[in-house]
Amino acid sequence: MLNIYRSWAIYLTFLNFILLNQSEAQTKEYLAIIPAFHSRQQMGSTESSLQLRHQRFVLFVYPNAVAVYSESDFINQGDELFTQEFAIPSTGHDENGSDPGGRISNGILSIQLWIQGERADPEFIQEGNEEWYTIQTTFAPNEERKVKALFWAETSLTDIDSLLGSDTTIIANGKRGFLIDLSHASIWNNNIESNDVVVVLKDGILSREQNFNAEPKTYDLKDSTLTWSQKYVEPSLEDNIFISYDSPANLDLNMSTMAKLADYIVKKVYDQLLYFVSQLNEL
Repeated sequence: MLNIYRSWAIYLTFLNFILLNQSEAQTKEYLAIIPAFHSRQQMGSTESSLQLRHQRFVLFVYPNAVAVYSESDFINQGDELFTQEFAIPSTGHDENGSDPGGRISNGILSIQLWIQGERADPEFIQEGNEEWYTIQTTFAPNEERKVKALFWAETSLTDIDSLLGSDTTIIANGKRGFLIDLSHASIWNNNIESNDVVVVLKDGILSREQNFNAEPKTYDLKDSTLTWSQKYVEPSLEDNIFISYDSPANLDLNMSTMAKLADYIVKKVYDQLLYFVSQLNEL
């Protein structure tokens, strides 16, 4: 009889464990996560001789999407020649890494990458539930190299058909949001000398609207542009930037489906964003 009760108790414990995991899976939030350059081999480690000296993000925010330009300056502080893989996480990336909890990335799209101004074709890698875009480059001792990325993500907080070929499902008005994941840049050696984020609101999105929120509140606001600047930091979760807003009622029909979004952003917004960055560089 005792064995029966013990077996029943074990069964109930196991059942509760399954139900708890199912509940957590059902409540897991998916979000547009804007990533920094990662190193898949050094997650959670700072043993590399490679220092991320300067990092910058420039984002154009639209009612249904965010277009992203990022650049990072790395320097080899060691005495040996070595090859480094730079990885950009996409679908399945958890904002907390291997720690429990956190929101999951719903993916980045139409990525373009450069190394020292030369276009680099990324390798697509799938590891478990995570998808990555990776490139490799070699560093001589004390050599500094710049890597750049251009991509976009849809910002709707509702479940929509994410297939770029779909031009039938209209993205409904509603809540929007995205996270700029600065914390994962802490895996690189030493502190980041400068860390800058520029967010430009487009197409009727207004920072003064009640439904608009940007965290942390340490940004400078000028017209429709929010700017965060940090010096000599090792970023943490508290430095991640989260922006939420409601889509304006007068949505541009040219960006109302995933297929139209992709076409508009890649053919028009990318050029506008790169031109905007070039103007910033001249200031």
